[in-house]
Amino acid sequence: MAVREAELRSEVGARPEPIRLSQEMPSGEDGHPVVAALNLGARPAEVHANLSLAERSIVQAKRQNPSLAWVVLPELFTCAYSGLDSVHRYAENALAGPSAGRFGELARRLGIYVVYGFPERRSGHAGIFDSANLVGPEGVLLTYRKRNLVRTTGEDLVFVPGEDLPVVEAGGLRLALTVCWDLGFPEVAREAAMGGADLVLAPAAWRSPWGRQYSLSCAARALDSGVYLASANQLGAYPEARYDTPGHVYRPDGLRASYPTATVSAGAVDPSFPEHWRTRFGDTLIGSRKACHPHPVLQEISL
Repeated sequence: MAVREAELRSEVGARPEPIRLSQEMPSGEDGHPVVAALNLGARPAEVHANLSLAERSIVQAKRQNPSLAWVVLPELFTCAYSGLDSVHRYAENALAGPSAGRFGELARRLGIYVVYGFPERRSGHAGIFDSANLVGPEGVLLTYRKRNLVRTTGEDLVFVPGEDLPVVEAGGLRLALTVCWDLGFPEVAREAAMGGADLVLAPAAWRSPWGRQYSLSCAARALDSGVYLASANQLGAYPEARYDTPGHVYRPDGLRASYPTATVSAGAVDPSFPEHWRTRFGDTLIGSRKACHPHPVLQEISL
């Protein structure tokens, strides 16, 4: 317990540093695939620069570890979580926007799946969504729209809350997405698990001084529902707040699976462990799990 508390304390107040992978990146234990949370500091309003930063970081991570299968980036990564009153300027279509095209090409080239946050403008809908895309070699597999908006930062005045929580198969696992403050609600991760998810990926922009609560929420949501959970947090000092707690990968038993690096947290995922843990520890989802079938690739729609 003392060791775990020390780890949590060390996460709060940590200063962002340049990406450092080297030997600290896990190599895929027993041949298992790896998920990585890239805790990057996006530049406000600089979409092209942020997409380039993500591409360089993902290529480097894949080069260091060929077992890398999934990558998650922070909330609103394309334009940064900053200056929400102007975020509408950078809103894009989830399927035909520049970020979907850029990450789609990268996913095909590297054979991986990328999750990233962005402001979304939907055809036929008024308002902007705080969304996350899952993009793979097949294209955009799903778009999740943040349900629980943070009132204290004015998100509810800027974004429209989402509704659906789809689960898809990607890279041999059943995946679902959540965004930041959704992690504060046990019901969201539980709904994902009930829908068949074994891995939940969560872009975040969880600010100081609540970094410890961010870490605890991630661990709790993994344990609540017996799933793997990987979350990437925005890092750095911004006009509105400082973000200094990196996200990590958590196992179905609530323990952290990722190695403590500066901005990249990566851990191996054993596809059999969620079911094994539920059998050994106790299944909180008895009678609730639904069959999950591969999700058709979303078709591009007009802007």
